[in-house]
Amino acid sequence: MTTRRLAFIAAAIVSSATSAPGFAEPAAPSPDEAAGQPLDTTFPPESILGEWCTQKEENRPPARVNFVLAKNGSYMGILSWSSEPRKDVHNKDPNLRDRSVVGIVLMWNLHYDDGEYVDGYVYNPEDGGTYRVKLELASPESLKVRGYLGISLLGQTKVWTRFHP
Repeated sequence: MTTRRLAFIAAAIVSSATSAPGFAEPAAPSPDEAAGQPLDTTFPPESILGEWCTQKEENRPPARVNFVLAKNGSYMGILSWSSEPRKDVHNKDPNLRDRSVVGIVLMWNLHYDDGEYVDGYVYNPEDGGTYRVKLELASPESLKVRGYLGISLLGQTKVWTRFHP
């Protein structure tokens, strides 16, 4: 080991050994704690119902998705409004390319399990692809949406906010 690495390790050991255990500074509260939400809050399954505003992004118009209970007991999200309505031109099925994207089911087969909506699928009108999706309510006003390929580790998370007319 190099002298520099040994000095760093020694300093870390001395620092931890000499700090008084009862006098450590408390950790800063998480955003959920600061907002008055306990860390392990789970919301009832029906909390997802209603309209949610998508996260604003470059090259993607703002939109709203309305979550409803499907006949089979799962949840689905329907694109209810878009600031720039357009046709579903990237759909893999040529017969569907002339339909408007507003009114289509974007998410389906979402099952509530221990605070998350899992096992779902999401259709992306930007490329005509279908991906996996899972959702989680961070608060009554904030919804985490994670789209992914295969495993959730290979994905992207967006945060949507509840729509209030």
